Parts: sequence; C-alpha cells; structure tokens
Amino acid sequence: MAKVKVKLAGMIDRKMVNQVYDEEVAEDTRLTELFKQLDKKAGWGKSYFKKILKLPTPPVLLLNGEQVDLEKLAEISLKDGDEVALLMPMAGG
Repeated sequence: MAKVKVKLAGMIDRKMVNQVYDEEVAEDTRLTELFKQLDKKAGWGKSYFKKILKLPTPPVLLLNGEQVDLEKLAEISLKDGDEVALLMPMAGG
C-alpha cells in the first residue's frame, strides 16, 4: 500500500475550504482512482471530486509540487509519499 496526502484549498460552494486527506491506496493507483476513492468517503457529496475536476474554471492540480494536466489523470500513477493538491482558482480586485 502507498500513503498519499491530498490537499484541497480554495472557495467551494461559497465557502473557504482547507482540507487535508491522508489516503492509503494500492501502489501504482492512478489519480482517477484516487479521486473515485475520495468521492466514496468524503463528506462533500457523491461525485464531488469528479464534479470539481469538470468545472468551467477547473482547479490547479499539483503532484509533488508540479502542475498536472487534468486530461492526463488516468495516465499518472501514485507512489508512497506522493502529495496531491487541488487548488481552486480565486479572483479578486
């Protein structure tokens, strides 16, 4: 098993969110599978991560500090110690 940390930050449904999940996944689990696993257990509602990844202004996704193209989620495998961050875009003036 691999232990990964998932961070979620930004404005979501008009609320400021700063959540951290410590997840255990099988070695070489794809990012898409991680988000499905989180959808099953997160208290945000069914398919929450699936929905935020498809927003008109999608989040920035980082894997170990490097930006990941959202279209390549199914190609990227996780390993022990990885850190995934979903950062919701914010605007201001």
